[in-house]
Amino acid sequence: MEPRKQILSLIRMGNAKASVRDQAKRPLFKQRKREELLIRWQDLGKQRSTNVKELVKAFKTECELLSGKVYVARTNREAHQFLSLIIKQAGIKRIIKWNSHLLRRLEIDRVLDSLGIQNILLGKKDFPNQQDRKDYVRHEATAELGISGVDYGLADTGTLVLRTSRTQDRATSLLPPVHVALMESERILPGSEDLILKLMLELGGKAELDSCLTLISGPSLTADIELNLVSGIHGPGELHVIILEYD
Repeated sequence: MEPRKQILSLIRMGNAKASVRDQAKRPLFKQRKREELLIRWQDLGKQRSTNVKELVKAFKTECELLSGKVYVARTNREAHQFLSLIIKQAGIKRIIKWNSHLLRRLEIDRVLDSLGIQNILLGKKDFPNQQDRKDYVRHEATAELGISGVDYGLADTGTLVLRTSRTQDRATSLLPPVHVALMESERILPGSEDLILKLMLELGGKAELDSCLTLISGPSLTADIELNLVSGIHGPGELHVIILEYD
């Protein structure tokens, strides 16, 4: 390439990168567009409120088709019983869990204490230095079960949607061989279009988006070159979803 063309090419690349950075700092859409989306979301909310039970049923059907196990709890006590049964049957001793509002409200620590679980690690993503991060990951990798909440569920595919934050780390749902997800029934959306609409409303005014959005459809399944499915190679081999559907 000629020197002149090379210089012009570098200038164009620099301008393109600057444009991308500028765009990342702006809201995803203008206020008028946001108002239109909000009206659409409110209309969808009215429709969802009348068919929550149908959404729960659809999610359960789809998730179980993917080899996930779904339990519907009508009370906090039932949710505790389901969680205790899962832990006892698997013989779990080491657990990592979110420190989210839902898990605190359900008093999950009290349930674990009643089962004699002593080795509990809170999922987190911020560390003062690299050595602390390495030490934490080493302990995190030994967890036998991860307990998380769920930001949204998709009824048409039985998919869990988990957002990463300071109290909601990714490893809890990805590293342990068993994953237990607690989800409120009103968090279930009909499908991905509703999820995108909701995320656009929530994230539209932010300059920075979530660092990660994890979509989980059933336990981990990996196919080799001969198309033989193997469970739990690239994630939890067991997925348990406890849906909280209060009467």
